[in-house]
Amino acid sequence: MTESETTPKKVGKRVKPVPKSMKAGLIFPVGRIHRMLKNKVPLKRVSILSSVYLAAILEYLASEVLELTISQVSIQSKDNVRRISPRHLLLAIKTDEELDNLIRVSTTIAGGGVIPYIHEVLKKVETKPSHPQQKQTIKSI
Repeated sequence: MTESETTPKKVGKRVKPVPKSMKAGLIFPVGRIHRMLKNKVPLKRVSILSSVYLAAILEYLASEVLELTISQVSIQSKDNVRRISPRHLLLAIKTDEELDNLIRVSTTIAGGGVIPYIHEVLKKVETKPSHPQQKQTIKSI
């Protein structure tokens, strides 16, 4: 981000405003988050720095989840998939330990399904015959 992008530009007699998110170098809307925080806080006095900080945290979490989801899609799909489903989101979040701890209790992803898991007791165990000669005699009859 260059200095010329973050400074106000003159358009005629008026100075064109620069968004707070552009000044902070973020994609998430700082002004909208600031307005929503002011509506939720009882005192109605919220620092703009808290809005910038919250926007940066939300942007980081969104990019982290999106990155994990894209890697999960590429692992699972054999074809070139262009759509991320709720199932991919759930698997990406549950495979990452830190995100799973953050989202575990308070969130349910609709359409995500469940994590694939089969208990060890329920898995089939192939047993080898104790006498290899008995197996050969049965085949010959």
